[in-house]
Amino acid sequence: MTTAEPQPRLRVAERLEKEIEALIPNKGLKPGDRLPSERTLAQTMNASRASLREAIRQLVARQIIEVRKTGIFVAQPLPQTWAEEAIGTPLSALVAEHVGYGHDVMEVRTALEGTAAYYAALRADDTARRRIRERLEEMEATYGNGDAREQARRDAAFHLAIAEASNNAILRHVMSSLLGLLQNSISQSLEKLYLLPRMAEGLAQQHRALYDAIVAGDAEAARGASDTHLTFIENSIRQIDDDLARKDRARAARAAHITSRS
Repeated sequence: MTTAEPQPRLRVAERLEKEIEALIPNKGLKPGDRLPSERTLAQTMNASRASLREAIRQLVARQIIEVRKTGIFVAQPLPQTWAEEAIGTPLSALVAEHVGYGHDVMEVRTALEGTAAYYAALRADDTARRRIRERLEEMEATYGNGDAREQARRDAAFHLAIAEASNNAILRHVMSSLLGLLQNSISQSLEKLYLLPRMAEGLAQQHRALYDAIVAGDAEAARGASDTHLTFIENSIRQIDDDLARKDRARAARAAHITSRS
């Protein structure tokens, strides 16, 4: 007679994480409300204290709950609407009105995403790394499908997973508030970048290098991979814009020459 092998602690912790998160709306708990004690949760969910503590740690990192000396409580969420109204909405309108601000967006992306990658390499645990890998694989599945907007959505989700893995709530919320701006920037970039040959393969290699650096825990390499990726995009777009502008000037010059001879 064989016995079932025990589940790895990480897999059990993931199950407990989902159950505790579901417990909050099921019990009608609000921010600041207290959850059952660690001992009670372990007994109710038939889990070891070690697995439960891992699940609690993940929920704390995601700002779902917070642990105080007096117990476990539903976390007070950061005002996402404030971030969207104060940052995302005005910037989206500004960029929509002035095409040249697209390069400014790339500079901001370099600063934010490089920092997120740096801290994700230092702080990401197995669950966070798994989420980043899942977003990476979802993004890679869209390469070559011709849908720049869908690729942009997956691309943004990959970078937001990295921001979440940084365990910096402010950084995560700022990047989330810029989600629409980020997706538009990526979509516009991809529509231009795919004018160049073998671009999908190059972008895939850069994203994979970023993921590998985070998994390896090499913070400087992660920041460097992020910077290299975004600098490559920025330089490629400038090259494309310059080429298009040169063609427009040549076309205008030919038209003027024909007009002057007629």
